[in-house]
Amino acid sequence: MRILVVGSGGREHTIIRKLKESPKVDKIYAAPGNGGIAKDAECLPIGAMDKQAIVAFSKENAVDLVFVAPDDPLADGMVDTLMANGIRAFGPRAEAAIIESSKVFSKNLMKKYHIPTAEYETFDDPAKAVAYIEEKNKYPVVIKADGLALGKGVIIAQTQKEAREAVKEIMEDKKFGASGNHIVVEEFLTGPEVSVLAFTDGISLVPMVSSKDHKRAYDNDEGLNTGGMGTISPNPYYTKEIAEICRKTIFEPTVAAMNSENRTFKGCLYFGLMITPDG
Repeated sequence: MRILVVGSGGREHTIIRKLKESPKVDKIYAAPGNGGIAKDAECLPIGAMDKQAIVAFSKENAVDLVFVAPDDPLADGMVDTLMANGIRAFGPRAEAAIIESSKVFSKNLMKKYHIPTAEYETFDDPAKAVAYIEEKNKYPVVIKADGLALGKGVIIAQTQKEAREAVKEIMEDKKFGASGNHIVVEEFLTGPEVSVLAFTDGISLVPMVSSKDHKRAYDNDEGLNTGGMGTISPNPYYTKEIAEICRKTIFEPTVAAMNSENRTFKGCLYFGLMITPDG
């Protein structure tokens, strides 16, 4: 098989390393790749968002499968374009990728289908968001940009002043661009975080090993969220009992909910979990 992996980060490098282990794989390309990836695959001068160039290269070089890993090209319809041109692709279509590209969509989906999630409200007006936060008067409070922000679009405000500043930065100053046109204001949950990725074909679901993601910068988690400061795996807090509860109440219901919305998700689905005192 000839495989093209779209992306240029550590995630894509790991995927390529694993794909190389398969005896079925003859050639791996990366678009655009990076210096490290160049040791394991042929890097191409094609951007991860350049759908037409990726389609053209795939056709000209008889690529058997395109593995689309980053969120941005998935949300932009990379898989849709590839499949429309008869090219096999791994990853969700844009209509399904919205579950990871829009926090407003994912929160509303969980509310509609009774999937456990933190209490929240969504806003497209900064004044209304601030008024809601001040009315609740509970701190810390979590303020999230709706769209993709490289894992950095979440601010945990410790005070009313910080909350006001966070809303202004995201919605008015456009710190995260158009991703901040809408925000989610969410209750702050306490407890160990758990990250679980799962393969799904839209019907069955197979979780990978759990991990504990450390996202906030600086010692004692005093900084802003980042794309990730490191992980440990498996997560010591994610027991077999908790895994079974998550499968029945979160994982499988999410796949079913996406099917009910005619947004069948096929690919690798991310679940960000918190183990709180209440469950």
